[in-house]
Amino acid sequence: MLNKLFRRKKNSAPPVANPDIKNNKRRVGEVRKNGAEEILYLSPLPVFTGQPAISTQNFSEMSEEYLQTGGNNNGMVEQGKMLAFVIWIVLFITIIFPFFMAIVGVFFSPAHIEYDFWQVVGLGFQTEPFARMFIGACLLGMCWHATLQGVRTSAKQYPLRFNRQRREVCFVDSDTHEVLIVPWESVVAWVSQSEMMGQYGSVQFFEFGMGLEDEKNDTVQFVLASKPSQAHAIGTWEAIRRYMEQGIPSEADDLSVWMIGRDLTEDELRPYEGLHTWNVERRIKEDTGSLHMPISDERMAEIGLEPRSRWPLRWWYVRRVLTFWKMPYMLAEWGHKAGSPVLPEAVQRWSQPIPAEQWAKPSAALEKATQTVQDAMRKKKMNFIDACALLEKNAQ
Repeated sequence: MLNKLFRRKKNSAPPVANPDIKNNKRRVGEVRKNGAEEILYLSPLPVFTGQPAISTQNFSEMSEEYLQTGGNNNGMVEQGKMLAFVIWIVLFITIIFPFFMAIVGVFFSPAHIEYDFWQVVGLGFQTEPFARMFIGACLLGMCWHATLQGVRTSAKQYPLRFNRQRREVCFVDSDTHEVLIVPWESVVAWVSQSEMMGQYGSVQFFEFGMGLEDEKNDTVQFVLASKPSQAHAIGTWEAIRRYMEQGIPSEADDLSVWMIGRDLTEDELRPYEGLHTWNVERRIKEDTGSLHMPISDERMAEIGLEPRSRWPLRWWYVRRVLTFWKMPYMLAEWGHKAGSPVLPEAVQRWSQPIPAEQWAKPSAALEKATQTVQDAMRKKKMNFIDACALLEKNAQ
């Protein structure tokens, strides 16, 4: 449910069964292996992980009451760029190819052969025109169908909410619309790492997952999201954990602010992709070329920095021309306006603020476990797994 609630991968990951967390209880810091798959459990008992949290811009909403994952359209700009690439393929097949073959004939045909450029172009357009148009229509149709299907799926999937004041997590089934609310400290979270062997070597896949046990119906609701690395997966959980335990992080603590060395702009603070993403990407290229540095090129050279360069921004404009200017961003804006379903009335009431004296408090077991793990990692320089092993030893 994070970002798109369900997994989206360019490469097909090997099928992985969801862990049996209902009948086979897990503990935080436990590592389990099953063939080529390895699972590291991050909870129950959401303790300090030591991993830097991902940027809060990865969440669709964040307030004093709740944090929401899902319900955004991250990745849709890239889908629009892929659509532009397919359009270029169709244009080449249907229009550009005859001119291309005619130009090749001009330069490479033997001198004794009489060659008419426009006659060859005409023959190119007359050669299987319906077949070329059919192929182009199929390519465009498949790409557009994939984009439309993604928007429709997002418009039907409910976001996942973490209520900090109540210390509860709310899941709404997209098919039955049933509401499931579970205690925050009972959520089981994990990161799985699997490996698939191919012709040219092995490929690793990482997945972040959460399990919410529905005791009433004796089932478990699973929330899965593909991640590029284990650090991204654990960082996602750490960002959620910090919000639930400490509240909204200050802008100075945001990882993206630390990486780029400046405050985020208004466009960068928006938790979805749209027309404003154009300005965000342009600002990134301006930063890449050091165009906003307040010191001179001479001073930059003295301190070992590269001089200003407009080429990153220029090449960015060239690529925007090739992707039909703002077409991908307009597509993302449309996808955002399609939105997600309206949450049930019960969830909206559950999301309302409550008086501070009614706020739920962390359990004594969680506070003690967090302190133990945090001290072990910071003072004794232990890793997360070894630090969590101390919890089991202390319980014995």
